[in-house]
Amino acid sequence: MRPEVAPRGWRAAVLAALALLVPAAAVKPALAHPHVWVDARSEVVFDAQQRISALRVHWRFDEFYSLFAIEGLDSNGDGRLDPAELQPLAELNVTSLKEYGYFTEILADGEPLAFEDARDYSSRYEAGILSLQFEIPLAAPVDPRVALVRFRSFDPTFYIAIEPALQDPVAFAGTPPPSCRAEVEEGGAPEVLTLSEADFLDPEASESIGKLYATTLAIVCDPAGALQ
Repeated sequence: MRPEVAPRGWRAAVLAALALLVPAAAVKPALAHPHVWVDARSEVVFDAQQRISALRVHWRFDEFYSLFAIEGLDSNGDGRLDPAELQPLAELNVTSLKEYGYFTEILADGEPLAFEDARDYSSRYEAGILSLQFEIPLAAPVDPRVALVRFRSFDPTFYIAIEPALQDPVAFAGTPPPSCRAEVEEGGAPEVLTLSEADFLDPEASESIGKLYATTLAIVCDPAGALQ
């Protein structure tokens, strides 16, 4: 039998949607694969000193999860979902994601960077797709000309697959150094991983399945840029 898990917050909503997809029982060992898909775009925010100060996240959910998440939110019954009706959902999502570090990891020369609570969050529902936007401010700005900055978004348990959009996954905002660009580094996991249930359900594992699959975005700067 599939082990019982006590989900909370945002993941609880996701798992409620999964209940419509996943049988009540599964055969050991568990076959790890996602049930919710997210197309992600990121906007790297630079301050006036050309340092990275924040990361703006734009997620577009798959159609199935979008339909589940918006059920009952049309409070005025006009058949549309305006930003005000979706704002409580955006707040719930972002507040709940805080416990999981917003499913986001930001590194400088391989070391995790601290960041503050997400802000400026909102949701939209357009053409059958729910989106969520929020900004993650760094606790201290970092200069990409003197440290290699990488970031990635992933659910450690891989219930949710978060992948950069195929086109224009990264944009710059503010005052970026002209010598810097974004590069995509694909995750290195094989297409199918068969794990024990203990490994599959351990989000604290140093090489969790979500991290193995995660696509990394790197901010790469030409050496000459450090002298500007």
